[in-house]
Amino acid sequence: MKIDFIKIHGIGNDFIITKDHIPPGDYSLTAKNICHRRFGVGADGFMAAEESEKADIKMVYYNQDGSPANMCGNGLRCFSKFVFDNKVVRGRKFTVETLDGIKTVDITEVDPQGAAKTIQAELGWYQLNFLHKSVNINGETLEIGSLVLGVPHGVIFEKTLSKNPLRDLGPGLEKHPLFPEGTNVNFADILDRDNVQIKTWERGCGETLGCGTGMTATAVLGNLLGKLSATVRAHSPGGSLVIDINNQARIITMTGPAKTICEGRYDLKLSK
Repeated sequence: MKIDFIKIHGIGNDFIITKDHIPPGDYSLTAKNICHRRFGVGADGFMAAEESEKADIKMVYYNQDGSPANMCGNGLRCFSKFVFDNKVVRGRKFTVETLDGIKTVDITEVDPQGAAKTIQAELGWYQLNFLHKSVNINGETLEIGSLVLGVPHGVIFEKTLSKNPLRDLGPGLEKHPLFPEGTNVNFADILDRDNVQIKTWERGCGETLGCGTGMTATAVLGNLLGKLSATVRAHSPGGSLVIDINNQARIITMTGPAKTICEGRYDLKLSK
């Protein structure tokens, strides 16, 4: 079975996206195969565009390890670029059905060829688990906050951590008993009230160059703790996003780029 795909990245978080039909029961195996960095095309996640009865389009998302996820911030922007550039949807503002509900997307900037360049997405509202708890991991005691923004996130505001906190602490925190369903882990360094530097260990992916919902969750927790403003520029190794928190209207928006890497046809073998 051959499928046509386009590979797109949002601040270094890369995804393979198709509109070809794949049996829903085969999505997990497809993601594991096509996202493999050695034996597949290689990506952090896999997405498929499907028709929706609730919105303009439906986004199906699976992590690199074949696990499904309710939402992905960078993935949502990349998916929106895919469906806009390929005229799957009409107009620059449209709705996307996800497992975390319907998201409104606005293509705020296009390139000279008319392809989406900058995308703003409404992410809905968060569910706060706790502002801070002490957790011991690998001999280090850390203060961590937690909320759900489509997927669970833990946030650590620490300047003095292990030399490599992602690899030293990320795997243990991802599966710590404090988080029965696992969690993404975000290590944040506040530069000033309007800027924060973030590195993320993603559940089901490991170390990534950027995590849209993780950067947003960090901005939200920082704002709740009085450390960050309501509008924040969040920086990751792969690039930056603008996060705007409207506490009165209970709306969070994320604005950032998406860029096509390549496109092609993949020989999908649906066997383990």
